Amino acid sequence: MRKLIGGMILALLAGCTSNAITVQQAERAPSDKVFAFQEKPAGSYGTVTVVRDSGINGSACDFIVYIDGKKAAKLGTSQKASFFVRPGSLNVGLGLAGAGLCAGKATQTVQANSVAGQETIFRASSDMYGLYIGPYVEY
Repeated sequence: MRKLIGGMILALLAGCTSNAITVQQAERAPSDKVFAFQEKPAGSYGTVTVVRDSGINGSACDFIVYIDGKKAAKLGTSQKASFFVRPGSLNVGLGLAGAGLCAGKATQTVQANSVAGQETIFRASSDMYGLYIGPYVEY
């Protein structure tokens, strides 16, 4: 009986993580959910793309993407958004949208470096302990 209960708990915990997807698998966030950094800056610029994992974990709550503290997009599960930014150092943040179960603690933030003419991609994921944003790795 203990083995059965232990196996069920492990199965539930495994189901509480999000699943990485490729940039190509992710759907573009609807235009009404992308709020900033959509105009190409004058002169050189880089592109920052954030890809949200698929999976049941956190699927009821949208993630808010912040670029240098500015609300840039709202992503549902398996969605992505791209942003045009000036070259140099910037912060990319992630938080929960909404209230109740979707109200989150402090935003998770990573420092990024935008390079002119290049795309920098981040993965937005979650598990039962919280939200995470980090460099994207092709799976």
